[in-house]
Amino acid sequence: MDVTTSITAVGTPSGEVRRELPESWSWIPLGEIVEIHDHRRRPIKAQDRQTRIQGKSSAELFPYYGATGQVGLIDGFLFDFPAILLGEDGAPFLDRQRAKAYAVEGNYWVNNHAHILTPKGSVLARWLLHSLNFVDYEPHVGGTTRLKLTKGDLEQIPIPLAPLPEQRRIVARIDELFAEIAAGEAALADARKGLETFRRALLKAAVTGELTRDWRTNQPTSESGDDVLKRIGKNAASNGRKRRIASAAQLDTSDLPTLPETWSWAQLGELGEIVGGITVDKKRKPETAVTVPYLRVANVQRGHIDLSEVKSIVVERTSAERLRLQEGDLLLNEGGDRDKIGRGWVWDGSIPDMIHQNHVFRVRLNDKALNSYFVSHYANELGRRFFVEQGKQTTNLASISLSKVMTLPVPVPPPAETEEIVRRVSEALSIADDTLAQLDAEAADAARLEQAILKSAFEGRLVPQDPADEPASALLARIAPPTSGSKGKRRGRKA
Repeated sequence: MDVTTSITAVGTPSGEVRRELPESWSWIPLGEIVEIHDHRRRPIKAQDRQTRIQGKSSAELFPYYGATGQVGLIDGFLFDFPAILLGEDGAPFLDRQRAKAYAVEGNYWVNNHAHILTPKGSVLARWLLHSLNFVDYEPHVGGTTRLKLTKGDLEQIPIPLAPLPEQRRIVARIDELFAEIAAGEAALADARKGLETFRRALLKAAVTGELTRDWRTNQPTSESGDDVLKRIGKNAASNGRKRRIASAAQLDTSDLPTLPETWSWAQLGELGEIVGGITVDKKRKPETAVTVPYLRVANVQRGHIDLSEVKSIVVERTSAERLRLQEGDLLLNEGGDRDKIGRGWVWDGSIPDMIHQNHVFRVRLNDKALNSYFVSHYANELGRRFFVEQGKQTTNLASISLSKVMTLPVPVPPPAETEEIVRRVSEALSIADDTLAQLDAEAADAARLEQAILKSAFEGRLVPQDPADEPASALLARIAPPTSGSKGKRRGRKA
C-alpha cells in the first residue's frame, strides 16, 4: 500500500469534520510525522522544586514545564533539544482560543502532564506548532472528571501537511501577523496597567482629601469629622454599648497620612458593629433548619461582589436572622493569601436572606453620616498595608482576627464631603470599568483573529500556492517510505 492510500485510509473520529485541502496537500496522522519523547519525562513534587533550588544562581536553574507552560525552575535538566510541548490534560482542550502547544529550547525539565514532540524529516517545527494550536481536540480527548489526551489518541490526530516551500511561506506569514497581534496585546497590557495605576492613585487621593481639595475651598463645613465621632460616642453611651477598643484620641497617627483640618481619624470598631459569619459544617443538624444563600471569600472581591456562583447552607433560623445582610453592609475577607486579607466591598441587597461565611467579616456602620463605600475604598487601598502587617501566616493561608480588624485606622471626613468623594470616585471608576471592558473585548478579538489566521493558513488561503512545489505526498514518502515487502515493515499499526 503506497503512502497516499495510507493517508486516505486514516480514520476520522466521530464528530470530526475533515476539511478539503489544496491538491498538493495531504492529511496525515500526527504519529507519522513526529517523534514522541514521553518516556523521558519525569514527575516532580512541589516540595522538591522548592528545596532543590535553594542557594542556586539563575544560571544553574532550568525551566520546568507542565501542561500549561512554564511552572517553575529546577536544579538540573532532562532535555537539551528544541521540542514542541502539548498539554496532556485539562479544560484548555475545549477552548479553541487558547494555545495548547508551545515551543521550548535550551535545557529544561518536563513533568508527566505534557507530551514532548519533535518533527520528522521535512516537517517544519513551527508548522507543527501552529497546526497543534488549531486542531479541534474534542473528538480525541476522553475522561470524566478531567479531560485527557492519551499518546494513542495523540498519534491519530489528523494534521494537514503542505509542500515544504509552502510550509515556509505560510509559517513566515503567520509569524508576521502574530507579531503584529502580539504588539497590539502588549499595548493592551500596558493600558491595563495604566488603568490599575489610575485606579489606585484615584482611591489614594479620595481617602486622603486630595481629590476634593478644590471642593473644600468653596464649601462651608456644617459638620466636621470630629463632630460625627462625638455624636457616635454619645449614642453609644446612651445606648449602654461598651467601647471594646481604645478611642480615636489614643490612636497613633504618626505613621498615617496627614488629613485635612476638618477630617478626623477613628478606628473601625468605633464606627460600627463587626461580626464574623457562619462556620460551614456539613455535620450540623439544626433543630429549626432553614436553607439560605451565603457569601464566601471567593464572592467578596476587591471593589465588587462576584455572584457568579452563590452556594446555600442549612442553618438554625436564629443564626440566619442574626447574620442576615442588609443593604450597605461592608464586607471584609478574614483569610486567604496574605495580600487578599481585608479585601472587600459593600453588599447591595440584590439577593434576599443572604448571610456570610465565618471567613468574611460584616461591618454595619452606626451613623448615617458614615458611608460604607468610602470606608471600603480606604480598606481596599491604604488599608492594605495594615492587613498585611496585622495578619498571621500559617502554612497555607493567612488570616486576621476580629480584634485586629476593629483597630483598622479609618479617616472620617465631613458628611457632605464624603458624599462628594463617593460621587466623584464612582463616576471615575465607571469610566475606567468601561475602558477595561473595551480592552477585554479587544483582547478577545485578538484571540479570535489568531484562530482566523490559522484557519486561513491550514485551508491554503493565507499565501499563494506554487504549482512547482513538490507535493506533500512526496515529503511523506521520504518521512515514512512504503513498508510493503521491506525488512523494516511496522507491526501493530493498521492504516
